Amino acid sequence: MPFGQKREKMPFEQKPDQMSFEQKLWKGMQTLIWAVRPALLYLFLPPLLMSAGMALFGGRSAGRVIADSGNFYYALGILLTLGLLYKRSRKNGGSLFEESGLELKRPDGRRIALLAATGLGLAVFFSAVITIIPFPGGLKESYRSSSDLLSSKTDLALAMISTVFLAPVAEEIVFRGYMLGRLLRWFTERQAILLSAVLFAVCHVSPIWVLYACLMGIMLAWVSIREDNTLYSIALHIGFNASVLPVSFMNGHPAWERLFFGSRFRIALIGGAALAMAVRAFEIWRKSDD
Repeated sequence: MPFGQKREKMPFEQKPDQMSFEQKLWKGMQTLIWAVRPALLYLFLPPLLMSAGMALFGGRSAGRVIADSGNFYYALGILLTLGLLYKRSRKNGGSLFEESGLELKRPDGRRIALLAATGLGLAVFFSAVITIIPFPGGLKESYRSSSDLLSSKTDLALAMISTVFLAPVAEEIVFRGYMLGRLLRWFTERQAILLSAVLFAVCHVSPIWVLYACLMGIMLAWVSIREDNTLYSIALHIGFNASVLPVSFMNGHPAWERLFFGSRFRIALIGGAALAMAVRAFEIWRKSDD
C-alpha cells in the first residue's frame, strides 16, 4: 500500500476532480495545517517545559538554564511529544506505529546499516565543506551558536542520547511519519516531499543548517516512501547525527584533533573519503531492492 495511505483518514474526503480551484486551494491549506500539528507539538513542548522549569526553579538567567539544563528539557519534551502522540493514536483506535508508518517486524539489518553509513558519511562531508568554505562571519557564527549543544561538558551524555537517538526517532515519526503521510493524502509525491523537507529545514533556524537540512529532508522523505517504512529514514537520520560522536571525542583530545583537523587539506581528504563512503553505501542500498 502506498506510503501515507494506510494511516489516519483525512478530516475531509471530497475528491479533487469534484472541486473548483478555490476549493482545492482551501483543502490544500487545510491539509498543510493538519500536517504540521504534530511538528508544532514537537517544537514547542521543550521551550514550554523549560519556561515552566525556570518559573519553578528560579534564580538563573535564561542563558544559564539553556546551558545547564537545555538537554534535559529537550529530551523530556521529545518523550512527552511521543507520549502524547501515542495516547492520541490509542484514543482514535489505532497505534503510533500505524499512524507514523513505523514497521518494526522483520527489518532488513543490512539495508538499515547501509543507510546509517550513508547518513554518517554525508554528515562528515557536510561538516568538512562548512569548515573549508569561507562563509561570511555571520553565517559561521550562527552555525556555531546552534551547534554549541554538545560543546559544554554539562549533560554531555544526555546530549549524546538526545542528539543521536531520541531526536532522529522523534523527528522521523513527526516529519516523515505524520507530516509526510498526511501531505501525501492530498499533494502529489513530489509536492509532499518538497513541502515536508522545507518545513523540516526551517525548524533548524541557522541558514547553514537550513540548507543541508532541506537536502537531507528530501532524501529522508524519499527513503521513507521507497521503503514504505519510517524505520529506514530513522536509520539514515541516526547515522547522520552519529557524526557528533567522533567529532566530540576528537575535540576533547587535542592530539587527535590536530591529527585529523590540523589542516584544511586533511579535512578535505576526510570529507572526500566520507562522501565516497556515503555514495557507495547508498548505491548498494538502492540496488539491493531492484
